[in-house]
Amino acid sequence: MSKFNDNIRYYFLVVGIGLVAASVSVAFYLLYLELWSLTQQALAYSLLMIVPLAFLAIIGPYLVVKTFAKVKTTGSGTHAVLEAYHLTNGEIELKDTLVKSTAAMLTIGLGGSAGPEGPSLLAGGGVTSALTRYFKIHGDMKRRLFIAGAAAGLAATFRTPLTAILFSLEIPYKNDLDRETFIEAIVASVPAYLFSIAVLGSEPFFGEVGNIPITLYEIGLSLALGLICGLYAVFFTKTFSWTEHLSFRLRKSIGNLGLASIGASVLALSGLLSIYTIGVGLDFVGAAIGGTTFSLAVLVVFVLLKTFATATTLNFGGSGGLFFPTIVVGAGLGSIFSSVLGLNYPVMFMAVGMAALLAGTHKVVLTPVAFVVETLGGVFAIPALLASGVSFVLSGKHSFYPLQPRTRLKTEELALERFYLKGEKLIPEKLAHDTLKEFMTKKPVVLHQGTTVKAAVDTFEGTKFRVLPVTDEFAHVVGVVTLEDLGYVDVRRQQMTLSETVMHKPTVVKKGTSLKEVAQLMMETQQDHLFVLDAEERLIGVVAAIDVVKRILELLSSD
Repeated sequence: MSKFNDNIRYYFLVVGIGLVAASVSVAFYLLYLELWSLTQQALAYSLLMIVPLAFLAIIGPYLVVKTFAKVKTTGSGTHAVLEAYHLTNGEIELKDTLVKSTAAMLTIGLGGSAGPEGPSLLAGGGVTSALTRYFKIHGDMKRRLFIAGAAAGLAATFRTPLTAILFSLEIPYKNDLDRETFIEAIVASVPAYLFSIAVLGSEPFFGEVGNIPITLYEIGLSLALGLICGLYAVFFTKTFSWTEHLSFRLRKSIGNLGLASIGASVLALSGLLSIYTIGVGLDFVGAAIGGTTFSLAVLVVFVLLKTFATATTLNFGGSGGLFFPTIVVGAGLGSIFSSVLGLNYPVMFMAVGMAALLAGTHKVVLTPVAFVVETLGGVFAIPALLASGVSFVLSGKHSFYPLQPRTRLKTEELALERFYLKGEKLIPEKLAHDTLKEFMTKKPVVLHQGTTVKAAVDTFEGTKFRVLPVTDEFAHVVGVVTLEDLGYVDVRRQQMTLSETVMHKPTVVKKGTSLKEVAQLMMETQQDHLFVLDAEERLIGVVAAIDVVKRILELLSSD
């Protein structure tokens, strides 16, 4: 009975977290609406007002963060949430939560090209982090509640609870789900949604869209659009990454304020060329859904400008999210596709473009479909799902988020993931330049190709290792054997050779491979041992996951 009562109290806490996260997120969203209303009034007075507004949208939030936040970094709120999730067990300072969420609303409210979901996720997760500290919740439960609070913030802002729940499950990993958070995300997001519609109303985010017939022709076109969006997802993510690296280089020569000034100038120029590229982008989507006709040239210019304006805003001093700009650019791609082919239902292909580009850039598949269904209607579910799957696969490992591992890892691999992500954030140059020849185990113990199972067991008994390579007469690695594998071999097969029983394909690397590449390969393949070859393909060393962790710790300590 006490366990039941404990569960009841726990889920009451989760409901409370959802309501608090929703309250804070809705408050920030209302702040954005007020600021955006003032911005629109200023632009109605004179389009040239976009120049001072652009500077306020980037330099203002930058100064707010640099003056008041403890961790003085601007940019995407989703990046900050993933960083806290993977690196600090869901811990964010409440002061940073409030300061950075305010800065983000200033950015998008004054015309910066970013989305409201970034600060919503950050606000929801940040206040949850404060509540878990207050209630002394420890361990993995803290991280689960953190991501559930972030989901509640998203559900409240977009009034899309299913989107929020699925996003919280899909966004932590590229090819996996955080299944442990599922119940908490539901319990937090539903009351958050109910609170939000009580304050903001229940009208769908994009309004009502009529019924549209879906035939095999539309399905085929949706698959084609998914291919286009998958390719554009690679371009968009590479552009964002290139802009980020450019900002690092420029910051060293012109300083932070100089960098923010360049970002503001780019944003102002973008807005002067196409007014739809500033702000969240809801005006463009609303106009297109409402029947406004745009020429093909205008649509192409809009998509490209929105892409670069978003990358510049978030990397040159502004704050906000990437989810909604991606939705807007995806809608633009759908409009271009519809315009080129002269299709009758442009709204449908806008919806498919939204879903497909979101899938490719964020590495989520179900979330885009849920978003389209909740904001435009269930009629688009199947085309959006098919296009999202195509875009997800075609875009490969490309993503906006470096702190988004491929999959949830086991204990030793999880330690590698945590320390690698810290190293990638704090000492990226050292990870890129340090090579495994500095820390690999040289002259490793080996098993020979014709070795029997019994002889291999005897060799393992004389070592401290649980994984050994198998080589031929020329020292070429032909396989790998683990002690666990040998334990499963029937006693009647002890005289059989390794190649006849339990030998696996090895994962090999060259001796000049960087520490960064080694860590990434281990996480992607989920192999905790790599075998090092020289120029003649001969085995010269072995490196284990624990060796990589220790090397990263050494570099972090010496930094």
